Amino acid sequence: MPAKMGWLRHVLTVLSVAIFLLGCVIIGYMAWVLATSVTVTQFLDGSLIFTYTIIALGFALFFSGLIGWVGGASESPFLVGLFLFFVAVSMLAEIGGIIALKVAQLEFNQILEEGWIQVNQGTRNIIQKNLDCCGWENPRKEFAANNEWIDDTCYQDAGQGNSGVLARFDDQSIPKKMKNDGCGEKLVSWFDDNKITWVTILASVAAVQVMCIGISLFIVSKVRKLKKIRSNRTVSKRRLYDSSSDDSHDYRHRI
Repeated sequence: MPAKMGWLRHVLTVLSVAIFLLGCVIIGYMAWVLATSVTVTQFLDGSLIFTYTIIALGFALFFSGLIGWVGGASESPFLVGLFLFFVAVSMLAEIGGIIALKVAQLEFNQILEEGWIQVNQGTRNIIQKNLDCCGWENPRKEFAANNEWIDDTCYQDAGQGNSGVLARFDDQSIPKKMKNDGCGEKLVSWFDDNKITWVTILASVAAVQVMCIGISLFIVSKVRKLKKIRSNRTVSKRRLYDSSSDDSHDYRHRI
């Protein structure tokens, strides 16, 4: 008869599902980036460190969440122990990554710039539209020396302000002006202004992982204790049975 894990397995299952869904979101986003980015040709060259790191994180969350989900639902001690191992390794990798960034002395804006280079144009367009900017530094440095297509998110209507340059006309002959500001400084400022929000989100993910480790350790320890108790009871019953058999044999021998 398998050892029961108690009500904590339901908590572990819910947390595992949350980790699994987070991994699915990250994997889905990176699949979209690679499918629509010109950097996909560089994927096998070993130069997209930012991309590899995010993909590895996504798969780690995906598989660990899936294992914890199945282990908690099926009350499998082996899968719960495997889930514990994966979560612990994931947390150690995250801590190691933070330490590596400190050792390399990378600035936060350098990390954002590397991410900007490796993401697809769709992600850049979302940032350009919401932060009212164009390119990483500015349109002059970004597009002056090449013939790359400039997305509509880099333009604003002529009546919205006087900060635009390089007048443009679309299919409807509506005059538009290009935005002057680059996204680099605005993106760094956005992260500074919303530090409480994104730090809280990262801390919540870390807290969920710590909770999973604690619950998994408790469940594994509980299962081992129950197995030990049952093993001791089995040994005691066998000794009692053997003792009764010996007494009965001695009684018959006397008769």
